[in-house]
Amino acid sequence: MKKNIIITGGLGYIGTELCKIYSGESWNCKITVIDNRFISERVNQLRNWNIEFIHGDILDKELMNKFLKEADIVHHLAGITDVPRIKSEENLEKDNKIKQVAEEGTQNILDAIRDNCKIIFPSSHVVFEGIRDIKNDILESEETNALFSYAKSKAFNEKQLIESKKNFIILRLGSVYGYSNDATRIDIMANLFSKIASQNGILKLFSGGRQIKSLVPLIDVARCFKFMEERKDITQSIFNLTKEKRTVKEVANICKEINPKISLRETNDEVPNLGFSLSNKKILKTGFKFLYNLEESIKEMILKWSKINLTKDLEYVKNGEGEYIDNRGKISNHELTEPINMIGLIDSKKGTIRANHYHPQQEQKCLFVKGQIIEVFQDLLNSNSPKITQVVNQGQLSVIKPNVAHTMVFSKDTTFLNLVRGEREHENYGITHTIKHVLVNEEEKNLLLKCYKFECRCCGNLNLKRVISLGYQPLANNLINKKNDKCNLYPLELNYCPKCHNCQLSVAVDSKEMFSNYLYTSSTSESFRKHFKEAALKYIKNFKLKSKKTYIIDIGSNDGIALKAFKDLGFKKILGVEPAKNLAKKANKEKIKTFNGYLESKNLKKIKKNADLILASNVFAHSDKLKEMAECMFQLLNKKGVIIIEVQYLLNTLRDLTFDNIYHEHFNYWSLTSLVNFFKQFDCTIYRAEKINTHGGSIRIYIKKGKKEKIEKNVKIFLQEEEKFGIKKYITYQNFAKKVYNIKENIINNLKKLKKQKKKLIEPH
Repeated sequence: MKKNIIITGGLGYIGTELCKIYSGESWNCKITVIDNRFISERVNQLRNWNIEFIHGDILDKELMNKFLKEADIVHHLAGITDVPRIKSEENLEKDNKIKQVAEEGTQNILDAIRDNCKIIFPSSHVVFEGIRDIKNDILESEETNALFSYAKSKAFNEKQLIESKKNFIILRLGSVYGYSNDATRIDIMANLFSKIASQNGILKLFSGGRQIKSLVPLIDVARCFKFMEERKDITQSIFNLTKEKRTVKEVANICKEINPKISLRETNDEVPNLGFSLSNKKILKTGFKFLYNLEESIKEMILKWSKINLTKDLEYVKNGEGEYIDNRGKISNHELTEPINMIGLIDSKKGTIRANHYHPQQEQKCLFVKGQIIEVFQDLLNSNSPKITQVVNQGQLSVIKPNVAHTMVFSKDTTFLNLVRGEREHENYGITHTIKHVLVNEEEKNLLLKCYKFECRCCGNLNLKRVISLGYQPLANNLINKKNDKCNLYPLELNYCPKCHNCQLSVAVDSKEMFSNYLYTSSTSESFRKHFKEAALKYIKNFKLKSKKTYIIDIGSNDGIALKAFKDLGFKKILGVEPAKNLAKKANKEKIKTFNGYLESKNLKKIKKNADLILASNVFAHSDKLKEMAECMFQLLNKKGVIIIEVQYLLNTLRDLTFDNIYHEHFNYWSLTSLVNFFKQFDCTIYRAEKINTHGGSIRIYIKKGKKEKIEKNVKIFLQEEEKFGIKKYITYQNFAKKVYNIKENIINNLKKLKKQKKKLIEPH
């Protein structure tokens, strides 16, 4: 007759490993797993092992009677493990649930089984958590000292089993550690440290890591359950199941030895107690032998987790692969890296927030069927990781990796599918564990919704790709006046448009906030004074400009630096257009006529038209309303006039790594390729291009109305050079980002070395 073995909670951390052991015996034993969760890949695995799965709860008395009345062995692993560990985490509702499941559930099992059925139960070292002083080698006979609901429930279960007079074995587990595919408990210290170490993170050691822990390998725990099942001579006994005692710091040092890249950070934070240890003499006397050790287990965990990309690959999952389009519509495929067993349909209103949490163990996958969000996230395992944003549109898949804090800000009424692997039984519909982490508050939400740029300024494309994120930063030229003044922080991120090859920031801060009182004054720079003087002489010569007749407009004229060069050469008909009130005032004081305002349709009536020459030096980098500004320029220009635009050259930025040019004032980052694509929408021709030395490398383009102007050879050479460089390939921008991030990491590492050497950075006088 087949032995009838029941495993309650068989989909959990220990249960999964125990089922692996029993998989070799499932053909000559009847093995049944009962669990109130349904985790599809684990259930499928059980069925492949010929283990029966029952989706049920130990609180269901009728169910227990049905399946346990003929049981020979019950491994009673079911219970709530998502429990409070400190006073502030206590929750009456949750505490009551822990108590109910533990007490009523266990009693249901005891009532259902026969007297000769052996029940093996995992208690815990936490039944002694109320001990304040360090105590080593606690024996099984020691009186328990439970403090929180979970520990109290375990202590009560021990009493239940003893008083039942059944054939019981109680295994008081130390802190269980070890890798178990997707079932690994990350809230266990050794496992958490290993996962952080796999990502080169920082291990925080409260109270210097002096706390003592009794540790036991996961696989040895599963082995011991099987060992106790086989030992008919052992009954009605309690055993401490622990292999060794280590301090928290010792565990951290093991991680450090395996991966020297991690950092250990000791703090003076108080802890409830400095720990205790259990004696394992009694379990060893039974003949049970531990086969696994801490060092090897940590090494295994670090190795396996290091191969998993825990950071978010933003572009890989966005639109899927293998799109199919015909006259009926479009099919998009999204590859899922792991199975799902539940789909949640979620509606969200414009202007609301969801998430503000992270999942320690599992991915979150969301497929957006309607609407749009700003997704904000941050890798919590990397202390140097910036807070990053991205737009997710209809038809796109968002994948958030484990330990990545994330928030959804809804810019439109949105519907999405939450593709879940695991159970959804926790607050905030989390997966296995959902931990609150407020990444975006109401104030930040409003800022994002106000200034986020969802579409490409050049072509309107919504599917922009991230180039680089420099985190949240203050505005460059908005200096605070007082020590305690606060300033707004905005995402500083560069996005790339694969359609027209434009690059732009993810946000466009209100121009009035940045330019109404502008601090940067061009005339203070000798090199710029020289540059604009030489430019004026060049234009006069090339275009045969007449000092008395030629009408020149300078857009974004600053303090009049470019027009002053013409004024000094006798030109009278000059006009600056400058939005910064302080700079316009300064220019007018210097007799350089300047209109204070933006070049936009409503102001055209105030500006004299029919210009021979329109200058725009680095203005196209600063404008959020490019199309309107360009249209206004063409309206101000006469038929034979020329527009000359100077902008920082994107190719130089990418090649020379001049990422210091990326700041909030610079909305746009131009190549000649993107400029040509932008001006295609107007009846005009970019007929000449040349490199100039300003701003770390810039480009100057010449534009005339109509399509008749002959395009000079240098324009074609520029475009060919850009294509050869890879200006139309996203990988070029990704490689740029990698190099910048490497610079950042090198600087941080060097600063850490200097700090470790107790050296100071002193600003030279």
